[in-house]
Amino acid sequence: MSSPAINQDMILEILSRSPASDVGKYRLLNKDCNKRSYESWFLNINLLRTNSISGYLAQYNEGGCKFQTSFVHERRGFENNGVSMNFLPPEKVKIEACDASHGIFLCANETGPSVPEYIVCKPTTEQYQIIPSPQMQNCSISFGLTVIRSKPFRYKILRLSRLLPGILNRSQRTFACEIFDSDSFKKDGLILSNPVQATGFLHWLSWNGNVIRFCLKTETWSFFQTPNFGVSPKLVRFEGKLGVIRWWMTGSGEELNRLWVLKSSCEKSWVKVKDIKCMGLGENVVWTPSNDVITLSSWDRFCFYNINTEKLIFHVKKEFANYICFPFCSDYERVDLNERRESVRDGSRNAI
Repeated sequence: MSSPAINQDMILEILSRSPASDVGKYRLLNKDCNKRSYESWFLNINLLRTNSISGYLAQYNEGGCKFQTSFVHERRGFENNGVSMNFLPPEKVKIEACDASHGIFLCANETGPSVPEYIVCKPTTEQYQIIPSPQMQNCSISFGLTVIRSKPFRYKILRLSRLLPGILNRSQRTFACEIFDSDSFKKDGLILSNPVQATGFLHWLSWNGNVIRFCLKTETWSFFQTPNFGVSPKLVRFEGKLGVIRWWMTGSGEELNRLWVLKSSCEKSWVKVKDIKCMGLGENVVWTPSNDVITLSSWDRFCFYNINTEKLIFHVKKEFANYICFPFCSDYERVDLNERRESVRDGSRNAI
């Protein structure tokens, strides 16, 4: 006797009341559920039922090392609920990286001419933790942050920095890599845009349009090409997978952004998903929170664009043209970020 078919609607109803960590686990087990759970209706009801929030922190440089940060909610009708970075030390705090699925941020506190103080925080619960400074005082190029697990809480940070010109770096294309693991609270050293995190990997786009991938579990590197179609590639995350968008123009003169995703997390072949009509704003796709709504950024505004209806849902006028957008989705559950803060301040950072 065959087993009864799984009712996907019933499963989604249960998942809509589950925290993001549980939804993420089930997405790995069921392809159809993975696709439907990225639709706007599910994401909206999941936010309401789990007391979560989704949007982005927009930060701009006011001059020197002074930064201003504001929160913009992704969807209309939702409250801000006081999300801000005002709980951090009132110094010169710059956002360096985030795990968008868990609402965890890495910030640098520019306290003076010396090495910045690095802080990991969760804005919705106003928790933060000071972590050890990098061992190599090189010029930082990019940071990546990934939450490994929620309970017990664990995260890893990857820092790429440019080596000084020398025998090993005559072309200045060699980078030093350091990894911080919150479990050991130490950094390990290894011998270009912000990375995109997907399925346990961090991904960077190289100058020639290839993907540089780093596995957080094995701490190893791999490389593969993006689709050879169109121009101006940009990495994004779509339905939990790594995606790439390339601009192209049709024979009739219509401008489109074509979206591909990796066939699976461990493969290096791409599958075409859809073409996205350009809005004529000179925009860049900066985030795909769902599979029918994307976030666009132009020189003077942020826009939410519905792919199915081809309409702008909401837009925010930029006061300054040098905003940097950090999307995130977060609940209000507290995590273990406070335990080691005082030990670092007392001098353990210098011993690492």
